[in-house]
Amino acid sequence: LRDYRYSVNRKEQLYLGNNVGANRHQPQWSHGGADVYIRNKVVKLPDCTKMDGGGWKLVRHVPADTGRWHPAADQLRGTATYGGKGTKQSQHPWSIRYAGTRFNEFMFATGDCKRWMIVPRTSVLGWYSNGQREILKSSTSAKPYKARWYRRHRNREDP
Repeated sequence: LRDYRYSVNRKEQLYLGNNVGANRHQPQWSHGGADVYIRNKVVKLPDCTKMDGGGWKLVRHVPADTGRWHPAADQLRGTATYGGKGTKQSQHPWSIRYAGTRFNEFMFATGDCKRWMIVPRTSVLGWYSNGQREILKSSTSAKPYKARWYRRHRNREDP
């Protein structure tokens, strides 16, 4: 929800890939797992200021009791597939292919949806190290803000 190091120290991370294990802070275990959603939001003028109104598709899930983050090492490109299509209640990690799907926003959320953030696709993709990335809104702010993130070539757990 905030800068990488701040989030790690406060156990507020919402995503890690590459099957990162128990040596990393894991807030999702007490919040029903960790999920990734995508959508193609069609903005109609005037733009509504209420909560975003749905249209989300769950594409990746890891349950709370696995002891690990997402097995995906595709850095959120949407090419990793594993576990077959599941649901939020699945007791196994799963991911479906979403590369090639039309969407312009990601939502990262804990399984119980108490912690979440919505970001433009452009904030996630590309290469950056401690780079300022736009967050449209989150469970901590209804207004856009920026946070420092990492998406490095050799670090498959990023972003």
